[in-house]
Amino acid sequence: MRRSHYVAMATATAIVAALGTTAATTTLASAAPSGSSNNLGATFVGERAPLKTSAPSTTTLRTPGIDDVLGGVELKSPEVEARQNSPQGGSSVLNGNVRPPSAASVPVSQNQSGVVKSFQGLNHFDSRYSGGGNAYSGEPPDQGMCVGGGYVFEIVNSVVQVYTTSGTPLIEGDKAFADSPPVGLTLNEFFDLAPSFERPAGPFGPYMFDTSCLYDPSTQRWFATAANLDQDPTTGAFTGENQVWLAVSAGSNPLGSWKIWSIDTANNGQNGTPDHGCLDGFCFGDYPQIGMDAEGFYIVTNEFEFFGNGFNGTQLYALSKDDLVAGLDDPTMQMFENVPTATYNDVAYTMQPANALPDEWDSSGNGTMYFGMSGSPYSDSLVRSVALYGLSNTNSLATNTPNLTLEETSVPTQAYATPGFAQQQAGPMPLLSCVNDRACIGVHYPKIKNPLVLDAGNSGKVYGAWLHDGDVYLTTGTPLRGSGAAWYNTNNGSWKGIKQRTGVAWFVVRPDATGSGLDASLQGDGYLAVQGANLTYPSIVVGPTGAGAIGATLTGPNNYPSAAVAQFAPGQAPSRVQITGQGVGPNDGFTATGEGGYDPRWGDYPAATVTPDGTMWFANEYTASRCTVAEFDVDTTCGYNRTFYANWSTHITAVTPLR
Repeated sequence: MRRSHYVAMATATAIVAALGTTAATTTLASAAPSGSSNNLGATFVGERAPLKTSAPSTTTLRTPGIDDVLGGVELKSPEVEARQNSPQGGSSVLNGNVRPPSAASVPVSQNQSGVVKSFQGLNHFDSRYSGGGNAYSGEPPDQGMCVGGGYVFEIVNSVVQVYTTSGTPLIEGDKAFADSPPVGLTLNEFFDLAPSFERPAGPFGPYMFDTSCLYDPSTQRWFATAANLDQDPTTGAFTGENQVWLAVSAGSNPLGSWKIWSIDTANNGQNGTPDHGCLDGFCFGDYPQIGMDAEGFYIVTNEFEFFGNGFNGTQLYALSKDDLVAGLDDPTMQMFENVPTATYNDVAYTMQPANALPDEWDSSGNGTMYFGMSGSPYSDSLVRSVALYGLSNTNSLATNTPNLTLEETSVPTQAYATPGFAQQQAGPMPLLSCVNDRACIGVHYPKIKNPLVLDAGNSGKVYGAWLHDGDVYLTTGTPLRGSGAAWYNTNNGSWKGIKQRTGVAWFVVRPDATGSGLDASLQGDGYLAVQGANLTYPSIVVGPTGAGAIGATLTGPNNYPSAAVAQFAPGQAPSRVQITGQGVGPNDGFTATGEGGYDPRWGDYPAATVTPDGTMWFANEYTASRCTVAEFDVDTTCGYNRTFYANWSTHITAVTPLR
């Protein structure tokens, strides 16, 4: 039944605080009806036609050359400022003033037992040369991946592809080079928008990034999101206007048509948004992460000032899933603004939604959705707690008058901290050789050396969150004693090895929302680490039997960046790490050079999911391209495997659960 448009909004202000034996509990203001003067909501944009699987006939056969990258604007990295202005932690640990935790190492195996699917996903060639080449060079991929109905849907910066579960790509795309492999659709093509950049000199269109997706087995629908920054069509300068875009498939086949909405995230009092007082009138909704339960679809963003240095905390948007599936022009939505954290006496930063299979959605509290949050960004030293948020009464999203309540609690945990940078194995790095040894782009960065280091997750976020049997499983990165990590100079790109490595800190938290407020207890925690190497950007999922797995990138002085999975049996911790996507060379990307501000991007997050039969799927970044300087001089794509400015790839793995 079609509902009238209703919007409810709350400023998330702590109104109740109580300290218990296992957790500090804070109830945040539940939203009340905002009144007719407030029209904040998701704006229906339209329905896009089914995704084209064949390549356009206009593509001509040509050879990649240096003019493909030097003939116009190439690089754009709007997230650098957001990273600089977000909470930063762990400096005392990384500088050696505080010793990191110690952890036992588990063995690394090439054995593929339990691995049922393993294939390369999208890469930087696809991202740069889809849409006929009308795209920027971007790094890192920011992976979204979801699985259902015999399809795998992958969405990254800045391209979309649909695969069979065996890894066959189904969308050829508008290829810049006629004989290249399939390249998929640009994000702009997928959301039915003009190109972000028509080469060589414009015009400029929406700039889309920070992608995610989910498949809902209960409705057999696909949900995909991306952040967008508007550009001046003539100059390409960012205007300050920004949104989160949301697409929901019209049917069970992701190759079919999609309904599309946008949510204004500038929060400047325009278009029905609240006014958060950001400098020059524009806030910026960065890093959208998504979740769902029986009645709701949830988007959380980290809000920064677009033209200033302010950080406003997490914004939480709760939408009626039924309305989205029905394709309503005006889906019911409720917002929580500037969410605080009583645990860390600040505003919240990256509340990671804990997704689950439909049979595991929490029905207590008339429907409750959980969000995990790391404490490491709030401390220069070690932290010993994690925060958990519960959004209750989510079934009310199926009514005309939703009335959600957001509560926070926390539990004491093992020690952990924000990680820094990870080493990788040395190998051919033609871009680095170019900027160091030859005047191929007219600059010289003398301090950077082979191999470059990688960001190991130095924002300290929770990267994996999953709900199973009433427990919320969380993962983040942490420095540990050992070797394989690096101290890094963000002013000139120089680095040195340190007596640390990056490992995974995992936590199992049991929420209890049956009383007067949200409570929680710690059911278990631990570390996952390998000797002399790093595990970065960890995800986690748990299947119906309680068996689960952690996905990550493994990299170190003797390891090229590789996709890895660590399985665990019910009630047990992982006992080994499997390499499921072997890296063949070092990461050779522009963000680690002066061209990218000496900000060696990796990640920026992984993806993982479980299908109802218990098969666990992971998407992680790795390097599938290896190219010498001599080969690069002839063909900057090295056989359509990379681009001039980057060589990242994604890898998709499926594993069966341990017994």
